This record gives sequence, C-alpha cells and structure tokens, in this order.
Amino acid sequence: MIQMIRLTREIRFTKLGPTAPWACRLLLLVFLLAVLGLGVHVLGVAMAERAVTPGAPADQRIWQDERIYFIMIDRFSDGDPTNNFNVMKGNPYAWHGGDLQGIIDKLDYIKSLGFTAIWITPHVRNAGIDYHGYAAVDFYEVDPHFGTKETLKRLVSEAHARGLKVIFDIVVNHTGPNNPLVVEKPEWFHPRREISNWNDTEEVRRGWLFGLPDFDQSNPEVREYILEYSRFWIEETDVDGFRLDTVKHVEPEFWSWYVPELQKIKPGFWVIGEVWDSSPYRLAEYQRAGVTALIDFPESEAARQAFARDGSLAVLAQVSRQVEMAMEDPWQMGAFLDNHDMPRFTTYTRDDPIGRLKLGLIWLFTQRAIPIVYYGTEIGMEGGNDPYNRADFPWGEEENLDVRDLVVRLNDIRSRHIALRRGGMEMILADWWRYAYARTLGEDRVVVVLNNHPSQPFVREIELSALNLPDGTVLVDELTGGRVQVQNGRISVDIRPRSGAIYVVQPNRSKSPGREADGQKK
Repeated sequence: MIQMIRLTREIRFTKLGPTAPWACRLLLLVFLLAVLGLGVHVLGVAMAERAVTPGAPADQRIWQDERIYFIMIDRFSDGDPTNNFNVMKGNPYAWHGGDLQGIIDKLDYIKSLGFTAIWITPHVRNAGIDYHGYAAVDFYEVDPHFGTKETLKRLVSEAHARGLKVIFDIVVNHTGPNNPLVVEKPEWFHPRREISNWNDTEEVRRGWLFGLPDFDQSNPEVREYILEYSRFWIEETDVDGFRLDTVKHVEPEFWSWYVPELQKIKPGFWVIGEVWDSSPYRLAEYQRAGVTALIDFPESEAARQAFARDGSLAVLAQVSRQVEMAMEDPWQMGAFLDNHDMPRFTTYTRDDPIGRLKLGLIWLFTQRAIPIVYYGTEIGMEGGNDPYNRADFPWGEEENLDVRDLVVRLNDIRSRHIALRRGGMEMILADWWRYAYARTLGEDRVVVVLNNHPSQPFVREIELSALNLPDGTVLVDELTGGRVQVQNGRISVDIRPRSGAIYVVQPNRSKSPGREADGQKK
C-alpha cells in the first residue's frame, strides 16, 4: 500500500535549512519510508505555481531552454591530422588526436540530435600528456594539439551560425605544475599541502588538488590575472558561457566578485559551476555567492543509483524536493547521467545497460534542470573510471542507434513543451520502483510516469486532481502515442517494466508554446 504524506502549502514553500529541525525530521521519515520500500505521495500545486524566470516571454531564449552536449576535445573527432604530434591512440592516458576542427566538422551531427549548446573541455595549452586540459601551462594560448586561436574563434562562429551556444571550461582554482608562474610568482599560490581531510573546508579550499599548484584568489594580482584571461577569451571568441571547474576549492567571496565582473564584460554571460557534493545545501552556498548555475550532483547521483543500480525512486524524488527547497533558483542547475570523472552509465549498471539508459534519459529530459549529455552517451558508450570513460567516439562504428533515436525524440519533446524547460515540478507519487510527476506552466501540462521495475508492469490509477483537468480530457503519450482519459480526476496507466510515459494534454505537434526559442540565434 502506498503511504500518503500530505504536505501543506507552507511546508512546500519553506526553504529547508539547519535551523529547521522539523523539516529534517520530515526528510528522515521520507528516507526511511523509501528504504522500507513504501511509497511517498505528495498532493498539491505548490511547484506548479512556481516557475522559472517570471515574466520571461515564451519566445525569449533563456538558459533554461538549452540542452547541452558535453565534449572532451581530444577524444571526440580528429579533423586536422597535421596537429597529431605525440598521439598514441592505444594509450588511454595519452593524446588521441581530437581537435577543434573535428568539433566544427561534427556540429551538424550535434544539431541533428536536437542539442542547443555545446560544452567543451579546456582548450588552453597543457604540457606532457595532459590531454584533458585541466593542468594549464599557458592560459592565453590554445593547445597546439587542438588547433589555433583562429580555429577556436571559427568553432564559436560556426556554432552560432547553427543556433548553438558554446560553453568553455575554465579553471581558476589551480594551474599545471609546469606553468612558469609557479616559479616566477610563488606568492600567487597557497603553500603546498595535499588535501587529506575532505571535511575540512579550509583544507579543501587551500590545498593542492592532486598536487596541482593552488591559486590564492585573495591576492589582488591573482584575481586580476584570472579576470584578464577570462576577458581575453570572451572578447576574442564571443563565447556564451563558462563551466567553472572545482568551484568548492575556491573561497565563495571570489565568486561574488568574479561573476559580476564577467557580466560587465558581456551582459548576460552565463556560468555553471562544478561543486561535486551530494548535499544541496552546500551547493546552495555557491549559488548565493553568485555562481549563476550549478551542476546538479545531488539529483544526478540519486538518478544514477536508481536507474543504474535499482536504487529507490522515492529517494530521487525527495532529493529533487531538497534541491528545490535549498537553491535560490533550482532551475539554474545542470543534470546528467554520466561525465568524464565517473564510470559511464552503461558500465555502472548491474544489467540491461541499454534498457536502463533509456529510462534514465526519459528522466533526464523531463526533470527540472538543464539536461547535459556526455559525448557518446547517445550511443551507449561504455567505460569505467578515468581514463576509460574517455574513449574515442567511434565514428562509423556506432552501436545502439535506438538510443540515439530516443535522444533525438526527447530533445524534440523538451523543445516543444515550455513546461518541461521552465515549468513547475510537482511530485504525484514515488515509491521504490515508480515515480510520477507533473511539469506545468500556463496551459502546457505534462505528466511523466516512470516504472523502474525490471519485470512488473505498473498498472494503477494516478490522481491528477491538482492539475484541474476536466473529466474526459485525453492525454497522449509522446513516446508511444498511447492515450489515457481523465475520469474522476484520475488516469489509469499501464507502463511496461523499465519504461516510461510522457503524457501531454494537447498533442499539438505543429507549434507549442516556446518552441521558437530553440530556433533563435545567439
């Protein structure tokens, strides 16, 4: 029997914090219910009443409308063999030949998948075999393995011509050990100390991450240096945003200064920060400090556990609720199923990797945060921990094309429904294996039902009275075309094992609110 927890409107609007012990007890209760395999059912319209960017016209393109394709430059596509020096494709720790021209050559492929933005790993000069780009030796030069500054400028220009935004990966926490600044400006760096206690905030912010020299951002000269090379790339290339690496290793005060300075350089410039932490409340500290958006590790990790490892969907639902309560703007988040720092989703699974991946992707494209898809996930690429999760994209040898077709379809569905991009998110029900939620904005209403059970279909009536849909209203599943009808404020669903449905009230495929936003150029 699904247990019912009715939350009042006041509770749903309250920000959970350390001074709210009643809320902590509530979340503990929910977690225990999930562990016991019991369900959680939340009624109400609180999230439906709260929507992103109040007053933003449907045809005004905002970042919450984006769908991001994440590329590791060296491993994606080799478009210029003349820069393939020191390439050893058989060595997963070495250069493999991917470059900026290769990305330019594949922009039409990315566009055909339905993505609206690309995020590329750092393009600046590194030393030795640091193909990944996160150990810079010159922040003002494009690494010659990748091309030239002119190639980078052309990448941004060609992407913009296709309506794609571009995000650079910027590192301000540290530099590579071979950067001349380490010797020339020793006062620019914190004293060498490895991070041994990850619960010590001061050590995390001042220690040398993996032995990399750690910038002291309290030094005014360091701040200006970081700002000037950031300015250089914005003004030289007209890039649209930065993904900020290792945000929690830098004092929040720096971000409070840095992000507004970027806005002075280019108004509307976007930043999304990496704070690898499972606590929404620790992430919220950095959004309050001024980091516009954050990568949603709490929700994404809960999703990986649920869809890849048979974890509880009730826990995922409650983490989503925690993120909503903790963050000042929970829509300014980026969700994912895998990335370059963890095993790929298909390798992380226990069994049925493609079936699990498909269900995870349905969640990814219908949840609140901006979807981020790591290159190759659209074809079910495999790979364990770094560097095996960074294999070359197998151009001409792609497998699992049904996954790619699903990604195309999900991108299209999200583009046509403004509720999926900007709308409120209301949990309808959640238990260990099933999760249903509504995404609503104005007249656009979407109901998502996920069944993660490996063998049992999900057959039952679902309460939709909070959506105020009149009896007789027909909802159509965007994935299968199946129809259900509202009767007494409910719909009856029959969802196959390990599959999902995306029900929409109006199956208008010609033009839906906000679709034109995706077609706008920068």
